[in-house]
Amino acid sequence: MTRYVIVGGGPAGVSAATAIRSKDPDGSLLILDRDRDVPYYRTELDTYIAGTTPEGELPLNPESFYHDQRIDLRLRTVVARLRPAERAVDLADGSSVEYDALLLAPGSRPLRGPWPGADTPGVMTVRTWDDAREVIRRLGETSRPVVVVGGGVLGLILAEGIHQRGKRVTLLERERTLWAPLLDDVASGLVQKGLEGAGVEVGLGEEVTEVAGGPGGVGGIKTSRGRRLETELVVVAIGVRPDLDFLEGSGIRVDRGILIDHEFRTNVPGILAAGDAAQAYDPITGLFRVVTNWNNAMEQGRLAGLSLAGAPTPYKGVMVSNSEGFFGIRVTVMGLTQAGAKSVTVLTGRNDEKGLYRKLVLREDKLIGALLVGNVSGEGMMKKFILEGRLLTITDAKSKFLTGMVIEET
Repeated sequence: MTRYVIVGGGPAGVSAATAIRSKDPDGSLLILDRDRDVPYYRTELDTYIAGTTPEGELPLNPESFYHDQRIDLRLRTVVARLRPAERAVDLADGSSVEYDALLLAPGSRPLRGPWPGADTPGVMTVRTWDDAREVIRRLGETSRPVVVVGGGVLGLILAEGIHQRGKRVTLLERERTLWAPLLDDVASGLVQKGLEGAGVEVGLGEEVTEVAGGPGGVGGIKTSRGRRLETELVVVAIGVRPDLDFLEGSGIRVDRGILIDHEFRTNVPGILAAGDAAQAYDPITGLFRVVTNWNNAMEQGRLAGLSLAGAPTPYKGVMVSNSEGFFGIRVTVMGLTQAGAKSVTVLTGRNDEKGLYRKLVLREDKLIGALLVGNVSGEGMMKKFILEGRLLTITDAKSKFLTGMVIEET
């Protein structure tokens, strides 16, 4: 009987466990997770904060699922280190577990601000269900505007969730565009217009320089523009980093994440990795990169689980792919959308009357990136073109995806 151990109960870990059980009905399956809650949809924490997703809809599966699938789910369990030579995982409580096959899916942890006063009570990150609960509690205790720091995808969805709670929101982003560097000036401008139309104040090119204390916690912040904003709650969403501290001394190769091959194998036999902490090959850029994305983690976890269970399936590589809605504006980003790529043709389509914008990036008659704002129809077909390397001429790209728009070609 094979002993499978999975570090991390996020989407990659749970997806892997489900895949393993589908191929190996007899092996023992253990998931180790530091969270106190049964695995849940982190992608819905913003709508949970907004009050539109009830607690009962957050769990990925009912608790009975883990019992029925004979998955031993150990919560509040912190992994301290690995001992690959002994095929053992040491836990922070002093105990250890042995494995035959190990999957590392520890996910990532939020970055905190480097400013003076960043540890003041009332300066928060939102990565866990508990974090979201605390934000809701604090929202109920303040009448002042809430400051959200970070204009990436997490900052944008949190700003919307807090706004839907009836709170005034100021969003600060140190870059000159929102969701940098994936959105260009036009796309960022459309999203910003949507935020400001809803009443959210947006400060681009502005960052926190100091958190000032007040009675019992935060009293306000100072910004790089010399402003002081009165607030009692600062929600920080400036990025994440893979949770890799427990790998020190293990011999596992890491760069920005855990380096893996096309079958999710690390450089240590018997140990695979997947999800937000894995650094996989990106066929579009030719680089190994970490992509923190729910769907990516689910897919990597499923395929890594199949590999662990002896049924490897080819993995085409990691790709930036995200689709979100911000204040009624849908935005989809796939593949390479940043300016500066070599030997590419960029097609943009605009319909200013309807607030629509599209950017397609092609190289050698192949679609390698797409940015859609306001109307994301056709995104599934575009993703197939990118992942499968299908031929797409400039003429075909215009007729398939940019009809009814004013087109520019660069």
